[in-house]
Amino acid sequence: MKKSTLIYLLLILCVACEQDEIAIDKHPIGEIEVTQINIGSDYSQQIFYNINENNIIGNNIKTDWDLAFRLNANESKIIINSSTFSQISKLENYNFNTPVILADLTWRWDNPNGVNFGTAFDNTENSTTYILDRGYNINGTSRGYKKIRIDSINSSSFFITYANIDNTNLESVEIIQDSLFNFQYFSFNTDTIINIEPRKDKWDLVFTQYTHLFTNNLETPAYLVTGVLTNYLNNVTIAIDSTNSFDDINLDVISNYTFSNDQDEIGYNWKTFDFDEQVYSVNTEIIYIIKDMSNRYFKMYFIDFYNDLGEKGHPKFVIQEL
Repeated sequence: MKKSTLIYLLLILCVACEQDEIAIDKHPIGEIEVTQINIGSDYSQQIFYNINENNIIGNNIKTDWDLAFRLNANESKIIINSSTFSQISKLENYNFNTPVILADLTWRWDNPNGVNFGTAFDNTENSTTYILDRGYNINGTSRGYKKIRIDSINSSSFFITYANIDNTNLESVEIIQDSLFNFQYFSFNTDTIINIEPRKDKWDLVFTQYTHLFTNNLETPAYLVTGVLTNYLNNVTIAIDSTNSFDDINLDVISNYTFSNDQDEIGYNWKTFDFDEQVYSVNTEIIYIIKDMSNRYFKMYFIDFYNDLGEKGHPKFVIQEL
């Protein structure tokens, strides 16, 4: 071979191997794994789960917190603890110290699709006052009420004032944001910021109770359900397949799916409740295709809602990386 021809071929190889164009071999499909999550028969736990590691990253009792605050360059959001069936009423043109008649209030809830679909705190205007119904304890008793005023917001913090419904125990607090987390959580149990959600780059799903909203249902507009929410604010997305079998879903067909960024796309209706028999049954034909934070794909379906002792609140699923 002529020297000039050899040099030309080497140049072609170098150009073809630019760093951003290196071909990556298709990785082998992962092992099929069966996992069971213990929310508890009283649904008291919130369990944060990492798909790639098939591991629980964090957990807490659902009544540990009341409000969560999100602040970045594009938005300021406050969410309520929908796992306790919390609700909010906004008071228009209201003096903070004026007595409140609970029977006169109109209640609202966070949209379970995610913050971009609406929150009970419909805005974060300065000096707006809200009444928070803190929902229910694990045993079903009321957690009481709080009166909340948003005093101000800057680029790094929320400043709020709050009190009991009768204006006792008046407090003011600054909620400082941390970009490593989706939200900063606050508890009226301890009057402090509390660690709830793991770092946003560490989890994909949370198994929990949450408040579902029913459209066009004036009698029961909101209802407490048990299911799975996603780390939608960190780009975890979901597609649903109820036609193909689990074995037939692979990377070659990923382009056929439309992925949703809705927080409750997995949700709760992979199971149904038989009121006559008082038992849950699981629909094993619903396959969830999950794109995780690292753009890896997994497929998952549920096989049970009970543990070996017959206790509810233990969702069991099959999961496999594509």
